[in-house]
Amino acid sequence: MNEDSIEKFREKHFENYKNAVMETLKNNTKVLFEDDIYSLLQRPPLDSMDIIKCKFLDLSKRHKVIIKADSLDRILDGYRQSVILFLPLWEKIRIEVLSKIIINFVQKKETDIIKLNKKDFVPLNRMLKKQMKQDITETISKRIVKCVNQLFTSDTDDKLKETLSNEMKKFVQTNYLKQLLESMDFKIIVKDTTLINGVREQGERFIFTRMNSYLLNEDKISQ
Repeated sequence: MNEDSIEKFREKHFENYKNAVMETLKNNTKVLFEDDIYSLLQRPPLDSMDIIKCKFLDLSKRHKVIIKADSLDRILDGYRQSVILFLPLWEKIRIEVLSKIIINFVQKKETDIIKLNKKDFVPLNRMLKKQMKQDITETISKRIVKCVNQLFTSDTDDKLKETLSNEMKKFVQTNYLKQLLESMDFKIIVKDTTLINGVREQGERFIFTRMNSYLLNEDKISQ
């Protein structure tokens, strides 16, 4: 086999390697948002696992106020469905930022491989978390805070209604939001580590094949 043919095999091997790394990134990001983050946003299978619903019901019992259960379910479903719509945007941000590292990678030596380091995720996650917090905060305001008064019956005392609604609003805008963002942060950190390891494994596989393939090294063998 002539040198041109060997070089084409090497170029194809390198192209396949970059495509494999890109696929690793996309799959990792898809699982992060469509499975891990989604699980934090979807309606829990049991009412006892719904922290917003449980808190609202607990507050209503504490103040001896009856709230409309069907309205509460409708409000929370609307909130969750709205937040979930942001998942494709968050997924796109992560892929676009990290894919630039893969696309711009140039192999200067035969042993050079694509690497994702922890420092590569710092500006990305700062931007991503800011976007996520903004989107969730705005959705909480629009879908829950502005709808709280729909929970009360017409005979509810105005003063009690105001007190209870303020406590409900405070909970979703502080404790709940903080807890949700912390849970998301943990999911992101885990997937970042998984991605770093996955990209490294792709690189090790690429180098092993490059150094041990007869086709890719025929010119050296024939010398």
